[in-house]
Amino acid sequence: MLVSNIDLGPTILDIAGYDLNKTQMDGMSLLPILKGASNFTWRSDVLVEYQGEGRNVTDPTCPSLSPGVSQCFPDCVCEDAYNNTYACVRTLSSLWNLQYCEFDDQEVFVEVYNMTADPDQITNIAKSIDPELLGKMNYRLMMLQSCSGPSCRTPGVFDPGYRFDLRLMFSNHGSIRTRRFSKHPL
Repeated sequence: MLVSNIDLGPTILDIAGYDLNKTQMDGMSLLPILKGASNFTWRSDVLVEYQGEGRNVTDPTCPSLSPGVSQCFPDCVCEDAYNNTYACVRTLSSLWNLQYCEFDDQEVFVEVYNMTADPDQITNIAKSIDPELLGKMNYRLMMLQSCSGPSCRTPGVFDPGYRFDLRLMFSNHGSIRTRRFSKHPL
């Protein structure tokens, strides 16, 4: 089952007996899992995001390296994080075990990995899978990036209870949301 740090708060409140329907937390309580329950609904996907830490300056301790590196060690071993900002949706369902990622770069680079066949994420299958599947994964990524509270717990695109509802993307107090990594509004 896909769990995340966003599930810790709801779990603690659930253990304390607090009504989770009164919260605006994105996560879900792990208490049913911890109690060994078998007949409950759980998410099929989770959002993973990383914000690159590089800056457009050269590290003074390593002047021979180009701008954009961060966390340099004494021997100029650095993390190239300047162009490594991404958002992913990790999906685990009875039929699918995928990771779909979009990078915040000039081309909005997309990576898709079949985590069953390729757990080390060596072969990017984004150009060889069904475009409809890519569209579903892109839609779910946008939904998870723009959700808040209970709306983050809606069924994923591979859940039997899933239904496409564009209004869900625009339900945040009437404001129109845009994809974080898109150059064009929705």
